[in-house]
Amino acid sequence: MESLLNSSKIYVKSIDADKNAKELFREAFPKLSNTAWSRIESVGRGQMHYTLLCDTSPSAEKVRKLPYSDQQNVIEYGVEVLATDGTVLKVKAENLTADMSKQAIAMDHVRDISEQKAYIESRKTIASLQAQKPKDLWQVKNKLLQVHAPTAFTRQQLMSILQDIG
Repeated sequence: MESLLNSSKIYVKSIDADKNAKELFREAFPKLSNTAWSRIESVGRGQMHYTLLCDTSPSAEKVRKLPYSDQQNVIEYGVEVLATDGTVLKVKAENLTADMSKQAIAMDHVRDISEQKAYIESRKTIASLQAQKPKDLWQVKNKLLQVHAPTAFTRQQLMSILQDIG
């Protein structure tokens, strides 16, 4: 893995020194995707932790979006995750499930426990709205939509509303 870090740094030095180097590298290694080249550059510039370069775990994509210092903390020390019974678990990045990473990692930071509680509550609210019968949420009278509940609809509910309106 450290060789990948060193190679990434060499790549960045090369493309910074020669504007044609990026294209030459891509021609030399045509099987690498644009995403792979972008990640290599991010590692070489110190914007992404080198262990995330080839990581395909459920949490990797969320961790990649974090600032470098947060990436490093999550990878080296793990992240606290609030369990359904209220206990707090320390989970290493490679062991985070997709649901755990959604709960513990926001778009730009690692959520603390109070933020995770709020996230869990918001998910419960959304789930209860989606579980309600569509007719409890709205009614169509004379091609007019009357909303009886909060205006949050699933795609399927919106399609049903459009069918009702005709």
